[in-house]
Amino acid sequence: MKKIVIITFGSFLLSCNNKKEELKKENIGIVSFEVPINWKKTDIKGIDSKITAFITSGSDTVYFEYGAYNNPFNESKIIVNDSLIYKTLKENSSEESIVFSINKELDNSQGIFLDNYYYYDTIGNHLAKVMLPKKSDKGQMGIYFENVDGKKNNFSVYTLHPLKGVDSLNFFRLKKSIQIK
Repeated sequence: MKKIVIITFGSFLLSCNNKKEELKKENIGIVSFEVPINWKKTDIKGIDSKITAFITSGSDTVYFEYGAYNNPFNESKIIVNDSLIYKTLKENSSEESIVFSINKELDNSQGIFLDNYYYYDTIGNHLAKVMLPKKSDKGQMGIYFENVDGKKNNFSVYTLHPLKGVDSLNFFRLKKSIQIK
């Protein structure tokens, strides 16, 4: 339900924004998309992927990766339902992904402790995994396409933390503009 509210609200904000920023078309591999002209492009040296980053108007970074091994948005938490084990793990680890739950299986299956919402969407006739933060100050935003070219190359767009304001709206515009040839 929250996912639907977030998507609806994001779409509403997009439709209400009368001042449209000028966009420029970009390509990475066989994927094209549009970003605001004021986003500054920088290439990052990748080992087995083409990585490009854009610095947004709010000084955030949006990463674009094209290649066989890129970010598939796998987020996980260690959920423990024994207080003694939980205490021991927390004392001996700096890992933030350890959480305590009375209902371990249910909470895990519902993704209660994850920082992001995940859902599948069809973008340009291709199945995409979309990631949106649950909170405005924690989590990530991202879009992931698997095997976009039949050669096992994947394409992902993601941030390391939630975008705010106009940058967040531009991320949704970017999502709508993605085309895979």
